Amino acid sequence: MTVIIERKYKILKKIGEGSFGKIFSGINNNTNEAVAIKIEEDNNTSVLKNEARMYSTLREIEGIPKMRAWGKEGKFNYLVIDHLGNSLEDLKIKNSGKLGLKTVLLLGKQMIERIEAVHSSGIIHRDIKPDNFLIGNYSNRNMLYLIDFGLAKTYLKNGKHVSIENNRNITGTSRYVSINIHNGILPSRRDDMESIGYILLYLLNGELPWQGISEESGDVKNKLIGNIKSEINLWDMYSDTIPGEIFLFIHYCRKLNFEEIPDYKYLKNILNNLYQHNGYKHDNFL
Repeated sequence: MTVIIERKYKILKKIGEGSFGKIFSGINNNTNEAVAIKIEEDNNTSVLKNEARMYSTLREIEGIPKMRAWGKEGKFNYLVIDHLGNSLEDLKIKNSGKLGLKTVLLLGKQMIERIEAVHSSGIIHRDIKPDNFLIGNYSNRNMLYLIDFGLAKTYLKNGKHVSIENNRNITGTSRYVSINIHNGILPSRRDDMESIGYILLYLLNGELPWQGISEESGDVKNKLIGNIKSEINLWDMYSDTIPGEIFLFIHYCRKLNFEEIPDYKYLKNILNNLYQHNGYKHDNFL
């Protein structure tokens, strides 16, 4: 059965599924533009409703997909945004499980730029992972986009930073969240940045040292992952294979205070200096 949203967005096929609902590819019948359509059952804790608010706030930011429509049809909520290309996870798989240093450094600089712009708008993402960074299509295929703001939240209240809280459940994806998140501390800007550091290591090395834990209980698994992150010495483990600048990046983010503004320029310079040290030309990553 053909489903048309707002008399113009036609659902084509399912391309993903999560705890919130389903994601479909679609098309704008009036313009033939490709779109992505998220659908969830309406409830009091609507992820899509929160995501729509975030996209509205971030609508002028480069590297954030445009929200085309948002609303409710019967008992379902829908969200229509730009349809983009492969995720960094897809890109990694297509390249035999790893990406080259030059590509990772170029991607890393764009990741920092996206997060800096989001933070400057008073929002933290809270689920930074390779699946949530997508390559653009067509003329924008060297632009990196940040998506999936269902867990995003403002960190300002009446113009002031929210207060620190403890004993919180994990928000985000355990593999990439910060040590502070594992320790039950409320997420802030520093935690988005630490997650970027783990993505850089993941893309370069192909895996993270806390992958592969087979515990059935989510709480036990999360605790074990957190313990490994806290105890392992990344410098020693990867000193022969991964540039030290990547661990300098992670170490800096781990040392940030709860309300501290990350030095985005410093973090980009870490990657820029490594790029120049290797003599890479300034061109595109694809």
